[in-house]
Amino acid sequence: MVMKEVFPGIFLLKEVGWFKSIKPPENVYIIPGNDGIIYDGGYGNKKTIKRLVQNIEQLKSSYLRKNQLLKLSRVYLSHCHPDHFSGLYRLRKYLGIKIILTKKQAQLINNKTDYHKAFDGDSYDDYLIIKKGIRGKFRSFFERLLSYFIYNRIYHMTFIQDVDEFIEEVTEITINSEKWTIFPSPGHSSDHISLYNEEKGILFAGDNILQSITTWLGPPNSDIEAYINSIKYIQNLPHLNMILPAHGNIISNPQERISEILEHRYERTAQILEIINQNNRTGVSPDDIVKTLYPEANRMLREFARGWVCLTLKFLEKQNKVIRKDEKKSVKFYPVNN
Repeated sequence: MVMKEVFPGIFLLKEVGWFKSIKPPENVYIIPGNDGIIYDGGYGNKKTIKRLVQNIEQLKSSYLRKNQLLKLSRVYLSHCHPDHFSGLYRLRKYLGIKIILTKKQAQLINNKTDYHKAFDGDSYDDYLIIKKGIRGKFRSFFERLLSYFIYNRIYHMTFIQDVDEFIEEVTEITINSEKWTIFPSPGHSSDHISLYNEEKGILFAGDNILQSITTWLGPPNSDIEAYINSIKYIQNLPHLNMILPAHGNIISNPQERISEILEHRYERTAQILEIINQNNRTGVSPDDIVKTLYPEANRMLREFARGWVCLTLKFLEKQNKVIRKDEKKSVKFYPVNN
């Protein structure tokens, strides 16, 4: 685990997993002081949490040598994906801090049954447009079984039934006598929130804005239109100077990076629409679109990309630019003005 000061009075603890594609490095942030906070819970396995606590104790010792107080009172959550909330329970247990969530977040991570229902219930199959028949059902079952193993055994996903305090999705909080603003930023996840200090120009962006990779967008809890609106809102924040993401490096050129993200999203949408227009007579399935966009990719990458492709199709349907037809062996999309 690596800790460094990324801005005066803000520290980054990077949790490094043993297999990046399954357990990617996670950024957990500390704002120390007489009323400090932790932003995001990270992974919940005991070894990772103990290393995190050890780093915090070392930080406390360095503050003490300078006759400064370091007290952490609470932890906030950007959103309820397993790599973000799994550590909440043990952070509270070892550090005595309060878990503070929005009501939407609290409802999602209250128990295992409701959580899995929200993230991969019956709507998941329809939304992702998994292939029909026995093969599709087997693939869906296998993917769920794999995700349960990763989340429960590797992330050590622990649910929270006794939230210490609730906050509104739009609210102001005080950290070490400084005002910070919490606002909703859905898209990557429906419950996603961000934390901003206008005076410093610092934004804790969670998974919405990453430095060098594209944010994952996939059903059933992501939404392309909501994501674009959230990014545009962040783009217009006054005095935005630095973005602290949940994964990867710090973003010191926020406006440039935001413009790149929006342009990429528009290009991808245009590509899918063009593929559908080129196949206006026969129609095109989500699988066909993925293979066209990623002709040399392996199966894992194609399955990963399938999520954002299906969300984009749903977005284009909503804009009345494409029409979906459930055919005998597959689901296909056609231009509306065909």
